Amino acid sequence: MTQQAWGGLEVVRVSDMGEDERGGIAVVVLHGWGAPGDDLVPIAQLLKRPGVRFFVPAAPLPEVGGGRAWWHLDPNARPPHAATDQPTPGFRPTPAVVAARQALQALIATVVDRHAPTTIALAGFSQGAMLAIDVALAGAPSVARVVAMSGVLLMDSVAALSAPRPSKPLFLLSHGRQDPVVPFAAGTSAKDLLEKHGFAVTWRPFAGGHEIPAPVLRDVEEFLFPEP
Repeated sequence: MTQQAWGGLEVVRVSDMGEDERGGIAVVVLHGWGAPGDDLVPIAQLLKRPGVRFFVPAAPLPEVGGGRAWWHLDPNARPPHAATDQPTPGFRPTPAVVAARQALQALIATVVDRHAPTTIALAGFSQGAMLAIDVALAGAPSVARVVAMSGVLLMDSVAALSAPRPSKPLFLLSHGRQDPVVPFAAGTSAKDLLEKHGFAVTWRPFAGGHEIPAPVLRDVEEFLFPEP
């Protein structure tokens, strides 16, 4: 496990693969708002297996208390959630989301350049889930699988729902029915909108709050690494 700056982000890498080894699966794991940059490293370590590299970046923006954020939650920086697949009249892209998207795209491009993985997957929790969906829909670089835990679809991502693409990523969405932070209905809306536009979604609601319970982690493992 080493730490480097890729795409302008501090990244913890979890893998037994050699630095010069090419191919394999690359999984980028994105933490939620206000968490430490290495918050989801234990999940990467839990899912670790031969032929897989995990990259766990710290979000670029500092928050009070030492946590990090992909975008701040103040009214001037917080992106609106999407309730439909129609952009709100007068909507303008949220600068912080654009910056986070570009940073993650640059990180993935570095992974592709250095390691040439056969498959790229994104996994995120809460704010990280929103960014994972956004970058996967943006389509460059191409992402094969997306795990979005306790997330929503952002208005910034709506235009990409109907964008032409050679292939569509597969999605696993999970959400707690009693989530007090990101409403369950918003997670359900994200599922419905993705399915409406032809994306295959594995939906895993659960009895609980804003969390990643053990059954969901088992679903994540099966989704990211399906049996041949």
